[in-house]
Amino acid sequence: MILQGDMCYMLVHILAPADCVSAVYTVLAKRRGHVTQDAPVPGSPLYTIKAFIPAIDSFGFETDLRTHTQGQAFCLSVFHHWQIVPGDPLDKSITIRPLEPQPATHLAREFMLKTRRRKGLSEDVSINKFFDDPMLLELARQTEFLNYPL
Repeated sequence: MILQGDMCYMLVHILAPADCVSAVYTVLAKRRGHVTQDAPVPGSPLYTIKAFIPAIDSFGFETDLRTHTQGQAFCLSVFHHWQIVPGDPLDKSITIRPLEPQPATHLAREFMLKTRRRKGLSEDVSINKFFDDPMLLELARQTEFLNYPL
């Protein structure tokens, strides 16, 4: 069985001077961003850029953007959609190293671990720690009762 995870995507509107557009693209590429629109603002020296970035990569995005553009660009982020992420979030054979890009088949595990680390939760997602022995025995008894042929 292959499990998949969901990933939240943010729509980011960025307004920046024309000479900062390459820096904006650099920041978006570093955060797995996908540019959907890039156009000059009529009558001004500014560009507007619209892009999607995964919500997991949006933490610190604005600070990173302002650092790379020396404070000349600003952004607005809003939730846009959910998308299926390939991979198995419970596959313990996958090791995630900080600051290293992961292959597409490991994204579900990477996103789950990063989220749990950010929230201060353990990386063990085993369901066994949520049930005590009497409850497991009762669940087994109920399963046997439900599967008993009449």
